[in-house]
Amino acid sequence: MDSKEIIGLLEKRLKESRLKHTLGVRDTAVELAEIYGCDAEKAEKAALLHDFCKNLSVEESDFLVNKYEIGQEYLGNTALAHSKVAAKVLEHEYGFKDREILGAIECHTVGKPGMTVLEKIIYVSDTIEPGRSFPGVEELRELAYKDIHEACIKVLDRSIMFVLSKGEKMDNKAIAWKAAEVADSKKGQDITLIDISKTSGFADYFVITHAPSDRLMKTIADEVEDKLAELGVFLKHSEGKNGTGWILMDFGDIIVNVFSKEQRERYNLEKLWGDGEITYFEGTKDI
Repeated sequence: MDSKEIIGLLEKRLKESRLKHTLGVRDTAVELAEIYGCDAEKAEKAALLHDFCKNLSVEESDFLVNKYEIGQEYLGNTALAHSKVAAKVLEHEYGFKDREILGAIECHTVGKPGMTVLEKIIYVSDTIEPGRSFPGVEELRELAYKDIHEACIKVLDRSIMFVLSKGEKMDNKAIAWKAAEVADSKKGQDITLIDISKTSGFADYFVITHAPSDRLMKTIADEVEDKLAELGVFLKHSEGKNGTGWILMDFGDIIVNVFSKEQRERYNLEKLWGDGEITYFEGTKDI
């Protein structure tokens, strides 16, 4: 399978934002491969395929973890499992046999002892591609083009510090508020939070918003999923597709509802769950 065919496959599997990230990783990895005398074609393919299974649901990921006996510790955690799942799926279901490429895909999330130059390039490129923005990223980029080995250590150090900083789990109110902030950043309208913890046995909070188009609804839903995943809060189940006017996202104790305006008025969850404590998010208003 050549790069053009791979990109065509990714366009069907990945969300728009994830595909954009993937292409950024590809461009960075090819540049670094040329600097460090690595096979640029292998770097390109490994970069393109590194997030091949990133957008799987928890149920899909868990099925593949069990199928390929990857390890019980990867169940329920797509952020950790997706790299190892991708390597297995690509090998057994798509016929990829190049162990260097598969190895780089498999370890791009947390690394491993004795990484090859190609594995380090994919690991680092995933962190410094042009779409990444965080304090210190420019220094990491500069280092990567000078010393890939030292850059790999710095990326690993950053990952460890990030994990340690998330040691205290966010409470459900904070998670719901974060979801509201993300929806607002993507122009969600009239965002409402309802505390249903005292009246429901299946969740603690509803987050409700609407948007004027299917495309914007999907953009909001995708961004909420991505940003909550960065906080260790993963989507368990989702319902609703383009044209239905309602995307429901189940994060366990938090349920995010992205409506069209018409469907929101029809279902009127604020009235249905009026016994709960309602908070109106002071962000983007209806236009």
